Amino acid sequence: MSLKFLVRHALSMPPHIALVKSVRYGGRILKSYVRQITERMHSSYQERMHLSYQTGRDDIKGSFFGKKFKVSLPTKRNPSPEITMVTNHRFDLLGSGWVEVRRKHMTRWALSPGNRKRSAAIRALIGPGFDPIDWQIDIKSGYRWREDRLSGTLRYGHEPGVDVKVPWELGRLQHLPWLALEGSLGSAQEFRNLILDFAAANPPGYGVNWLCTMDVAIRAANILMAYDLFISVGAEFDEPFLLEFNALILAHGKHIASHLEWHDIHRANHYLADIAGLLFVAAYLSRSAETDTWLAFSVQQLIKEVGLQFTSDGANFEASTSYHRLSSEMVVYATALVLSLPDDKMAALTEFDNHLWLSHPPLDPAPVELFPVPGSAQISPFPARYFERLERMAEFTIHVTKPNGRIAQIGDNDSGRFFKLCPSFVEVDGKPQEQHLDHRSTVAAINGLFDRSGFAEFAGPDFTFETSIVNALAKGQTVDSYLKGEADPLAVGRVVDKDKDNTNNLTVIAETIIDLPEADILNDLAAISYPDFGLYIWRSPRFFLSVRCGPVGQNGNGGHAHNDQLAIELNIDGEDWIADPGTYLYTPAPDERNAYRSVRAHAAPMLGDKEPSRLDFGLFRLEDNVDARCLWFGPDGFEGSHTAYGAPLHRRIEIQDGQIRITDLTSGRNSSEVIRQIAKDGESLRKLWSIDLPFSPGYGLRD
Repeated sequence: MSLKFLVRHALSMPPHIALVKSVRYGGRILKSYVRQITERMHSSYQERMHLSYQTGRDDIKGSFFGKKFKVSLPTKRNPSPEITMVTNHRFDLLGSGWVEVRRKHMTRWALSPGNRKRSAAIRALIGPGFDPIDWQIDIKSGYRWREDRLSGTLRYGHEPGVDVKVPWELGRLQHLPWLALEGSLGSAQEFRNLILDFAAANPPGYGVNWLCTMDVAIRAANILMAYDLFISVGAEFDEPFLLEFNALILAHGKHIASHLEWHDIHRANHYLADIAGLLFVAAYLSRSAETDTWLAFSVQQLIKEVGLQFTSDGANFEASTSYHRLSSEMVVYATALVLSLPDDKMAALTEFDNHLWLSHPPLDPAPVELFPVPGSAQISPFPARYFERLERMAEFTIHVTKPNGRIAQIGDNDSGRFFKLCPSFVEVDGKPQEQHLDHRSTVAAINGLFDRSGFAEFAGPDFTFETSIVNALAKGQTVDSYLKGEADPLAVGRVVDKDKDNTNNLTVIAETIIDLPEADILNDLAAISYPDFGLYIWRSPRFFLSVRCGPVGQNGNGGHAHNDQLAIELNIDGEDWIADPGTYLYTPAPDERNAYRSVRAHAAPMLGDKEPSRLDFGLFRLEDNVDARCLWFGPDGFEGSHTAYGAPLHRRIEIQDGQIRITDLTSGRNSSEVIRQIAKDGESLRKLWSIDLPFSPGYGLRD
């Protein structure tokens, strides 16, 4: 990270905490530089050894799925345009467009001396005609990180326009499962060559692709998912490749276990990814004292983090609808994998030695407690409340989806996914373009465990593959819904109605009337609240209105929150009259990042030019000073307040008679200052509120 960012971050903390963190951070950096000098002559690769799956899984040695694996394949051309792109080493990375990513100059001397021999041996296994990929480059800026440097010594966020997320996105290898879905001998060979090329160019612990543990974990899961898909349909791989493949997976497991992104208060989706990735590795590798602790730790922490990172109504605690998707995907795929663990792996959950776990947080002693799976004779480590929370994650996604099929962008959106097995694409200028705001596949994946008709109807036929693969990963096991035959909350809605607050001492400062095109747009209106997330929603088949009012997320850190308190989103008949503009970029453009986080980017009440919460505490921290409260909420309206400006600021929303009336109030203002305005369509409403920042439908993208 840049020195400027670190200094600002330190100044935002109490002095004694800043001192402790500075010493720890400096110690880690110093340790990395010392290791760079002392270990450069040693190989960081794991020894080649037979580390196969356990036998006895549906008569296939090495498959999570087995011969009973049956899926509904995605409806698309074969090969699909995106598969054709990646086989030609063209990738669309966070707004780059489909760009060829090839290593122009290959030399073994680019690596540390200790890794050159093994790297050359791995590269010798690559089949003919394969063009190596440049795994270290930010293809948008042209900047390259060095593969001969330990990851801990590399900097990012230090040069304008340089984005470390671009090589990280490529290094997640989320395109590998696409090759398995294509299913040809050529695609299996391409998978084999890509794995070997990555292993040869990225020795464990070196280069940009071992810098962030989250990306290491996501990569491990995607490698194993793709490999398992190939194995399940009968693909075979040669012994030299498998030896290197197993060594690479073991290296991923060791790296994750020793570089967990855990924090006692502010851990979030990064740590959840670490857990899910380590779980996939532990489920794959043969049992040993070490892998048993990995498995037990992952299961224990998965249960704990679902309780911490998701509220009881299924919403994510990070104040971001897009990070809700990312974390939900981690949870559902990890859960399905645990439900299908064979007997020997289940035994590991009772036989592990917690004293062998040397990382932090600690591993609780054996055994892992087991519970009946709702509606099944099976047992699992998950209590019933865990499954209910997982089921409600899908409900939240449905509720925040507008009539145009796109979610309301609350908080940050970095286009992050755990798997991209069946991404939503549309054709733009003859090329596929991913639709990052279409979250139907996440609901489809969760439905692989619950088989709810409402979930299936929402996801539609395009994403039955996601449902099938989660169900196959769980070996066909499903879980009874927490509803137990009661009315589906997707139809009824969840309403929280609170007493109206006394606002007689407040003065109206703005009043906006929005005339709806037709009064019956409000027919079948449902009011749904997520108070712990801080989102209140009215929705019907033709109407969507939401207002943000709640915590900044991440237990007060606000790393992915925006200055959007009391901001609304409005969609009518599929058209966005007012929409949150998104995120655009992180570290390569700090000014742009803050512009998209600013209150001026949102349809929120403002007092002058001041930001309600300071943005200069760092790019991934938002001042926790808002004290946002919902004062009342029901089918006919809402009132909420916050005190971030130092005085109470209220927004009242009234929905009736074909109109939406929005009234903003505060104290200490003259009643003659009130602004009254009327909007009859989206264009006039955006002009009234001066919402003109270019819309960003995904990371690195702007309309």
